[in-house]
Amino acid sequence: MERIASDTLNLWQEEGSRLIPQNFEVFRNLVARTRDFVQRGEHNTAAVYAEIAALYATEQHCGLFVSPELEQILLTIGRQTIPIDVTLNKNSSCNKAPRNILHVSTAVMGVGGHSRMLWRWIGQDTERSHSLVLTRQGLHEIPQFLSDAVNNSHGRIYALDKSIGNLVSWAKKLREIAASADLVVLHIWSYDVIPTIAFANREQSPPIIFVDYGDHCFWQGVSISDVVANLRESGMRLSQERRGIASDRTVMLPIILNPTQRILSRTEAKRQLGFAEDSFVLLSIARSLKYRTIDGVSFADAHVPLLEKYDRAILIVIGPVDTEEWSAAIQRSQGRIIVFGQREDTAVFYQATDIYVDSFPFVSITSLLEAGSYGTPLVSRYPYSNASKILSADAPGLTDNSILVPNLQEYTAVLSRLVEDEEFRLSLGETTRQAIAEKHIGSNWQRCLEDVYFRATTVPRLTITSIPTADRMFVGEPDVFLQKVFSSRNIEIEEIIQSRLRLMPLEHRFSSWVKLVKKHGFGRLNVLLPEWFYCHYYHRLQKWRALLKKRLCQYLPAQSFKPFK
Repeated sequence: MERIASDTLNLWQEEGSRLIPQNFEVFRNLVARTRDFVQRGEHNTAAVYAEIAALYATEQHCGLFVSPELEQILLTIGRQTIPIDVTLNKNSSCNKAPRNILHVSTAVMGVGGHSRMLWRWIGQDTERSHSLVLTRQGLHEIPQFLSDAVNNSHGRIYALDKSIGNLVSWAKKLREIAASADLVVLHIWSYDVIPTIAFANREQSPPIIFVDYGDHCFWQGVSISDVVANLRESGMRLSQERRGIASDRTVMLPIILNPTQRILSRTEAKRQLGFAEDSFVLLSIARSLKYRTIDGVSFADAHVPLLEKYDRAILIVIGPVDTEEWSAAIQRSQGRIIVFGQREDTAVFYQATDIYVDSFPFVSITSLLEAGSYGTPLVSRYPYSNASKILSADAPGLTDNSILVPNLQEYTAVLSRLVEDEEFRLSLGETTRQAIAEKHIGSNWQRCLEDVYFRATTVPRLTITSIPTADRMFVGEPDVFLQKVFSSRNIEIEEIIQSRLRLMPLEHRFSSWVKLVKKHGFGRLNVLLPEWFYCHYYHRLQKWRALLKKRLCQYLPAQSFKPFK
């Protein structure tokens, strides 16, 4: 099997060069529409359209990683809707060691790097109180491990969308909660407009740290963030070069890991999983969207040559949901490609692993670090030039320790060497383990965190004059590849608008729904419900309805339930 062919990369470049200007034009129209709503005094509708614009720029790359124009509009909304409180003077908290930390996240879940980073951060930073504001938790349950971490630090959790309101009123509530914080840390998703509106009056806001989880995509919050904490080197370079963030406002903060405790040898872990002691285990863990078929070659297909060469080798992949395209490869490998859905009990799998192989084409850095912390060698595919380093698996502890390969032929060769050369495999794994421990675990990571806190509380406060004001599209690397690597499909603007209908005021909600119906046919009526009502009342009614139907089915004939269908 050949590499991602150079002509394929050329086709990606050509397609990206064609799509970026089209996407940029759509984005510009959305920004203009947002600005019109502000000028008419319809601030909540403007906030919703700002979120639509941000989400569109995230999903359909527009040749930019930040929009100064959109951020200026959000700042205007914040200043016009959230009055200045003369009793507040947040400058007094500067230059003091922060004691009360307020984390702000869009939503938290049981799986995913955001939630684990936040949980481990609070658990490690035990000398401070940590509270958490969730701007759009919606239907998701707050993980118990995160609730326990906040409670143990004597903090509180606030879910803004549990209260009746809209984006602007929730931003006001966030501002009120933050009044008692010494420092705010943003763990938000790329489209979340609430913090930018809430902290528009910078002179009355605590110092703000933005954690750059989505360094590969568009996000907003540059205009309110005193410091951007980058998780890897390529993200820091992109922050400075493409988001216009000054070097003294960017700082490295490695992803925090729990201290690794190998309680099982590889042999014992394999036995516990039901594998032969002399089997050779390759492992990969990531969300389903990170495993994409490229040029007709699936992630499973890429490993068939190795599995055919070594009949003791097994590939375990945790995370994929739809693996229909993998069926031929699974058959060719005599079932030695084993797939599990998302699960949290991954420790035994890590301990059984001989080689960890990264997801492709979307890297999974947290999983790489977790695997490497057990002394496992790491291999990742990278067919791009140095101009696209944001697409690579670079991070403190990974750079210079993990093996990057440009094509499938070399990929198989590297994996073969690791299978055959035990001394090289174990030596590389141990070197990787030590490098990760030096940056990502315990007191070593805490020192990095203290540096971030110090920088945020001592750097001169961000002012509006620090921020550029014009959006500029860029067509080149890495932009031309982003759509292919990070998105499996083109998303229509109408689809994004429909996903945000519940946030709009009733009049705009209904008129926008009517326009969508005229264009695409009759749609779901429940999108006409307000977001807060849908999440916390309608959804519960639906669950109660289903439970009632189930209970009644035990006593009455099925034909009695036509009204429930």
